[in-house]
Amino acid sequence: MSRSFMGYERPDGSVGIRNYILVLSMVNCSNTVAQQIAAETGAHVIPIDCGCVEVADHHRRTCLALTSAALNPNVYAVILVGLGCEQTDHDKIMADIAASGKPVSYIGIQESGGPRPAVAKGVEIAEKYQAAAAALPRKEFPLSKLVLAVQCGGSDWTTALSGNITIGEMTDLVVEEGGSVIIGEVPGFPGSEHILAERSVTPQVGLEVIQMCDELRAEYVEAHGQTIEEMNPTPGNKAGGITTLVEKSMGNIKKIGTRSPIQGLIRAGEHVPHPGVWILDLRAPGIDGNATSGFAMSGAHMDVFSTGRGSPLGNAVMPTLKLTGNPKSYAEFDCMLDFNAGVVLEGTPLAEVGKALLDKVVAVADGEATKSEINGDFEFIIPREKER
Repeated sequence: MSRSFMGYERPDGSVGIRNYILVLSMVNCSNTVAQQIAAETGAHVIPIDCGCVEVADHHRRTCLALTSAALNPNVYAVILVGLGCEQTDHDKIMADIAASGKPVSYIGIQESGGPRPAVAKGVEIAEKYQAAAAALPRKEFPLSKLVLAVQCGGSDWTTALSGNITIGEMTDLVVEEGGSVIIGEVPGFPGSEHILAERSVTPQVGLEVIQMCDELRAEYVEAHGQTIEEMNPTPGNKAGGITTLVEKSMGNIKKIGTRSPIQGLIRAGEHVPHPGVWILDLRAPGIDGNATSGFAMSGAHMDVFSTGRGSPLGNAVMPTLKLTGNPKSYAEFDCMLDFNAGVVLEGTPLAEVGKALLDKVVAVADGEATKSEINGDFEFIIPREKER
């Protein structure tokens, strides 16, 4: 039986599963005002550490991240907050957001008369947007409209054996329903790229996967004077029983299941062109927040995140559904984990657990809050990588 979820229809034809009001800081000078607006209204905020006196490639990435976050279908409306003399072109960002049909406003601290009047103005606008968002009804949509990101972090020995294979089972079910799944974490691929290449829909896509990993290795040596294997696995991975990058990568790629071919590669800010499994070619340092923000920039509705040791990770523009393959971690970190895949280790059939995870995904898409949302874990990191 085909599944469906209850989402929000956007003016540009996309579908969201949340109605977030997003406050974007245009420059580090306006972070506090943006954060105060969010704190007084419950809106989500993205502060930044830049926005002025940036070199060209750095600034392009800043603008891409801010615009792409705002265009995620989970965002109902956007408030841009700037000082007034920043490098970031708020008019251009506003125009790009407005072209999607989303409500968008700009507040300049200088032209508002200072921080307090700017905060008051922002609160007024946010409350107006929230009222309009609350009146928007949910509608039924097929699972083919859903775009999921799959990720792992804080991994231990159970991540591959139960956590990631459960996600992989869910991935196959989602794709069979016509949905899309994005895997990233490219710094965690080396050692298994030949398997990804064999899983690719065409030889050309397979070659692109191999080339991506070859270039990544070279970039690490050039930029840091170290091989990627010297930095990955992390100390936490090693303490959790993962000994080499090859071992880690073998577990990492389990998240894309066994039955769904890789359709191709996209970059941060690009959306999937058609349903299926896709690789986000994001080569920023392999910290969890970079990958999560990259997924959000590419329009993912939700991040299904596997962690063996536990992680409070969340994101400003999409829910993070966190599971663990470690029964001990699930018992210990109930406050931040949504699903126990560790029952696989205890004998529950994988197919049954994968189906249960998909049931949970649909419930979250329908509006059930994840632990990251309940806890207010709404991080967003602008992922920096070498221009290509």
